[in-house]
Amino acid sequence: MSGHKTTHTQMARYKIIDSLLADGSSVSFSRILLTLRNELRDEQLSESSVRRDIRYMRDELLAPLVYDDKTRGWKYKKAYRLPMEHFSDEETLYLYLIKKLLAQHSPEDSIYKGIFSLLEKISPVDFPDGGSSSGTSIYERFFIPSRKKCRVEAECAAKILNALKNNRMISFYYCSKWEPEEKFRRILPYQIVLDEGSLYLYGAPAKQKEKPRLFNLAKIYNLEVHSSLTFTLPKNFRFHEEFEKGRFGAFQYDECYRFKIAFFGPARRAVHEYVWADDQVFEEDNKQNKTTITFTSSQWIPIQQWLLSFGEDALPLEPDWFVQEWKETVRKMALNAKLLISPDENPAQKE
Repeated sequence: MSGHKTTHTQMARYKIIDSLLADGSSVSFSRILLTLRNELRDEQLSESSVRRDIRYMRDELLAPLVYDDKTRGWKYKKAYRLPMEHFSDEETLYLYLIKKLLAQHSPEDSIYKGIFSLLEKISPVDFPDGGSSSGTSIYERFFIPSRKKCRVEAECAAKILNALKNNRMISFYYCSKWEPEEKFRRILPYQIVLDEGSLYLYGAPAKQKEKPRLFNLAKIYNLEVHSSLTFTLPKNFRFHEEFEKGRFGAFQYDECYRFKIAFFGPARRAVHEYVWADDQVFEEDNKQNKTTITFTSSQWIPIQQWLLSFGEDALPLEPDWFVQEWKETVRKMALNAKLLISPDENPAQKE
């Protein structure tokens, strides 16, 4: 049996075992093994592989599997079917893709790990048997590349989740972009906000003199849950952007503005590939090779980052204060670039 490679998958075997036990009867191990070999057309399927399948179904998928000494067989001790048994092949493929998309962002110690564990119980195998006309599994026809992962302090998300469940105050040290010096915070946690793989805590200061705000879990350190300090959750606890009409992630600001940005060259086509705001309007000027987009949003910082990502092919037109912010950023970038240019490369110094 050594060196034998199956042409089927664990999920296919789980489904067959589940169907044998579905009516509540006791089924001998020898019958389970024989049925698997026959239905999967694999005479070399080993006893040890099937025993591992049964243990995995019982211990990891939490199927109520028990061994009946009287009948010398396996059975479900109560009415049960594996969750995956109710999924079509197409739905199973979607579950596989959800797991892969989640794995792009999942830090080792955060709420993502719990979500992934749940999906493992629903769909425990990465490559179910989904053949195509080419003879290759349909699952191998999808590829989802890895992305950057947030580095969250171990147990931070778990502690916040505990505080959310019990309305307990938390404290931690935090260092933000706007306040580079680390500060001690006492917060009433309202919600966890998930945005493009990053985890944020939405909560209010314990004294509630300031408005609720977002805290990036990657910037939280030495978090403590105060079990003796509880609070009553207000009616307006949900993360809400009163003026927000854009689609630039979890950023909260107090005022909404009308933005107008011009795009040139290859950026013209790229900007048409997404919906940046529900009220976006495009204007085309082919003579100047220009596309102008106008939309409403309060999220000016991520908009500025988005604008800069297009380099010389994007130009802000409105509002005026935003144009000035962009100019100042570009000016500082130019100064940094000038510091990196050697005398031999600097045309001005050559003259």
